Amino acid sequence: MRTVRRRHAKRSLEACAVISLALASGGGLARAQDLPGAFEGRRINRVMWDPETQPLAMSAIAEIIPVKKDALYSGRAIRETIERLYATGRYADIQVDATASGDGVALRFITTNSWFIGHVEIDSNLSEPPNPGQILSSTGLDLGEPFDESQVGSAADAIRSLLDNYGYFGAEVTSAVNRDATYQQVYITYTIRAAKRARYQTPLINGDTSVLSAQAIDKATRWHRFLIPGYRGITQTRTRNGIDDVRQKYENVNRLLATVALDSMEPQPDGKTALPHISVDPGSIVDIEAKGAKVSRKTFRRNVPVFEEHTVDDDLLAEGSSNLRSYFQDQGYFDVQVEYSHAEVQNGRTNITYLITPGSRHRFVHLEISGNHFFDTRTIRERLFLIPKSFEFRRGRYSEALRTRDEGAITALYQSNGFRDVKVTSRMQDDYQGRKGDQAVFMDIVEGPMYRVGNLNIIGVKQLDLSRTLTSISSQTGQPYSEFSIAIDRETIIRKYGDEGFADATFEWDAAQGTEPNTVDLTFTIHEGERQFVRQVVVTGLDTTRPGLVNKQLRLNPGDPLSQTAMADTQRRLYDLGIFSQVNMAIQNPEGVESHRYVLYDLEEARRYSVTVGAGLEFGRIGGSNAVTDLSDPGGATGVSPRLSIDVTRLNFLGTGQSVTFQGRLSTLQQRAAVSYFVPRIFNDPNFDATFSILYDDTHDVRTFRSVRREGSAQVLQRVTKPLTLFYRFSYREVTASQLKIDPLLLPLLAQSVRVGIASFNLVQDRRDDPTDPHKGIYNTLDLGLASKIFGSETSFVRVLGRNATYYKIGQKIILARQTQFGVMPAFDIPPNSDPTDPIPLPERFYGGGGNTHRGFPENQAGPRDLLTGFPLGGSALFFNNTELRFPLYGANVSGVLFEDAGNIFSSLSKLSFRVDQRDVSDFNYMVHAVGFGIRYRTPVGPIRADLAYSINPPQYNGFPGNYAQLVQCSVNNTCQASLQQISHFQFFFSIGQAF
Repeated sequence: MRTVRRRHAKRSLEACAVISLALASGGGLARAQDLPGAFEGRRINRVMWDPETQPLAMSAIAEIIPVKKDALYSGRAIRETIERLYATGRYADIQVDATASGDGVALRFITTNSWFIGHVEIDSNLSEPPNPGQILSSTGLDLGEPFDESQVGSAADAIRSLLDNYGYFGAEVTSAVNRDATYQQVYITYTIRAAKRARYQTPLINGDTSVLSAQAIDKATRWHRFLIPGYRGITQTRTRNGIDDVRQKYENVNRLLATVALDSMEPQPDGKTALPHISVDPGSIVDIEAKGAKVSRKTFRRNVPVFEEHTVDDDLLAEGSSNLRSYFQDQGYFDVQVEYSHAEVQNGRTNITYLITPGSRHRFVHLEISGNHFFDTRTIRERLFLIPKSFEFRRGRYSEALRTRDEGAITALYQSNGFRDVKVTSRMQDDYQGRKGDQAVFMDIVEGPMYRVGNLNIIGVKQLDLSRTLTSISSQTGQPYSEFSIAIDRETIIRKYGDEGFADATFEWDAAQGTEPNTVDLTFTIHEGERQFVRQVVVTGLDTTRPGLVNKQLRLNPGDPLSQTAMADTQRRLYDLGIFSQVNMAIQNPEGVESHRYVLYDLEEARRYSVTVGAGLEFGRIGGSNAVTDLSDPGGATGVSPRLSIDVTRLNFLGTGQSVTFQGRLSTLQQRAAVSYFVPRIFNDPNFDATFSILYDDTHDVRTFRSVRREGSAQVLQRVTKPLTLFYRFSYREVTASQLKIDPLLLPLLAQSVRVGIASFNLVQDRRDDPTDPHKGIYNTLDLGLASKIFGSETSFVRVLGRNATYYKIGQKIILARQTQFGVMPAFDIPPNSDPTDPIPLPERFYGGGGNTHRGFPENQAGPRDLLTGFPLGGSALFFNNTELRFPLYGANVSGVLFEDAGNIFSSLSKLSFRVDQRDVSDFNYMVHAVGFGIRYRTPVGPIRADLAYSINPPQYNGFPGNYAQLVQCSVNNTCQASLQQISHFQFFFSIGQAF
């Protein structure tokens, strides 16, 4: 693009930068003495511009051109004026007309403006792929770059070529160009209309098919539909993968040098299919094998690059030897020898043999570092890849490559802190401490003297005050000298200049021996260049979004220094709105010489609707409700609960950046529907968001009852600091407990529809290093709520729930994690129709137990129970304490956990007790303890967790052996007979994510 622009500018100078002078005298012809040279030295009476409105402000033009009113006319000055105007990049053509004016001369500059690429829109009826972003990228039309008419047609051709690769043959691509003279921008719209995507036909194979038949090649492409006759639709990715799969098929029969290429994709007259033309050359047979040691085919292919590069040469073969050597050393064969032989046999067949002599298997058991004084051993070992044997690495992690790498890491550490003469050597000792096969590595460090900065001299600072910036650089007088620190200082200084509009600032440095021993005198030389400012911020691409919303995110204003940091911050803020799929940022006319520049933001609005559908399965000892007539298994039963979910979001509602979301959940334990309205950045403050929602929730996750909740709520989120977030929330809901499986005498008190109005405050402090798998830090939450009649609530209570979790490292690999939760829910202003001993409505109480609270219980099975049926009733106080010791178990991805969970749900705060014995079957206010072991497998979305817990003192309780009709009958006659039951000692949990 830049080359085209320069050629265009040069061509314009040669063809158009011609001074056209006309001299009129009474309408007659020009005389010889009035030829253009006769104007030389005359006074310029007038300077006119055609058109009057120029792309540069007249004040800016006056600053850069030498031709001015009342100055003396000079042909040299005219040429210099044209050159300077062209250098701005704002002009495509400039002519000068000079006429006599009295005893002087009048000049008229006739100009034609340049144009620059602005918003490019893709309007298509295509099914993805390709998506609009891919189509736009294929055009090569870059925002802010100079525009030439020929680019419109070439971009259309590029689009057609791209569409051919995706099976849209013969697509109609038309373009429309609109111009905005205010900002010299062109807006281009490409309209694409195409028929349905074409499908593959049976490919036509050109070449030798003796190794793989045409049918085998066709099958290898995987272009056939799955379980359905016919071929799939054409896409670029599918075509590329098909060719790669054919090549892989040849590799499987040792044809590593085979070539497979797609020559063409020929559209057929029916317009619905296309014929692929594939050329193949099987090449010669290349037999590559490993002898002397067993190595899997997968490992062998991964370490020998010949398989990936599809060519055979000595460099690749030698690299394979090195890789195999490192692999076997990682397995404990530290003395392994790997050599290869390369021989050609008859018919061009090539045999390559890797001869592996593994030697004895060792264990790397000891790493010793000596000679270090400035850095302690722990600091150094944190940077090393060599690891002695441990739970994670049973034979240690060692290879010669890692040993060399670690020597370099230690050297770089010292050099970056002023020890430029440091020397690091290492040696290996066999049979360490007399144990055959055990090996140790000894690293010796000769630190040498620390070099410090003697004097720092900074040259070239003229336009900026760098006093505050210079106090933050590393290369201060007396500080350690290193090139690493100088590189950081360079970035600091150049960033400061960039923030102040000096885009062309450069930094050079020089070092010389200081006057004092072991000192270095530094000289920083800065070439500031010309300062640039923002002329205007131009936003394009808005369709439904209100411009005012975008303007609030801008961090640049006309007249501000052209700061790259402010530009990037604006781009980030626009992305953070969540309503733009792409935010392109550019400076218009980047090669032009001008002090004030247009900053461009071209926005692509995201799809207004997004739909997410999910399915899942929960299995284990589920705590969910069973049929109302079924009183069996009050402690939970093994079962399966399928789940379906759907989320529909309308982004950028009414162009305000706000969104409306519908969420639906359907399972045997829950039916949930919610509509929420999200308002980001209220008060135009990025730290405040608001959410308004209505909810219907029908839940069976507690076996005792069915809970139906209808709720409206409003919430304001405040981000105080990066780790600290506050939530202010008000909810008004109606909750109903039905299908209760409890003593019928309690039904009038607990099976009531209750309206609850509650104002709450939540605090979340998260200082964990990794929320999905933390290794250090803290996590605190606090939930304070008040339900009162002043909020329209029929019941009044205070809700306090706090959580504190901490994570500590013990050594390098072991993590001690602990979590404590405490909650209390005292009631006040108790209504007359409630149980005065336990007035909190059943669905509002605390419930606990399960994989994230207490693994000695099934889900929601902790705490008080109905004395007649044994079903859980929840409580108004809770205490849980979880402790885990996390340690590596096998390799880098598998770890183990030893845990102890303690706690319970209590009927009230006054009943909270730390005793560990259950007094009788009616006593549930005691501390239940459970211990167990878990396995974690690390994945990109968090660890997969499996826990097996053993409850030391699970509660016993009375259950009713009959059905609910029998319960009602016997309760009337007071003849109910209980059966003694108990929570199982063993509990199993499987999920994603750590327990806490």
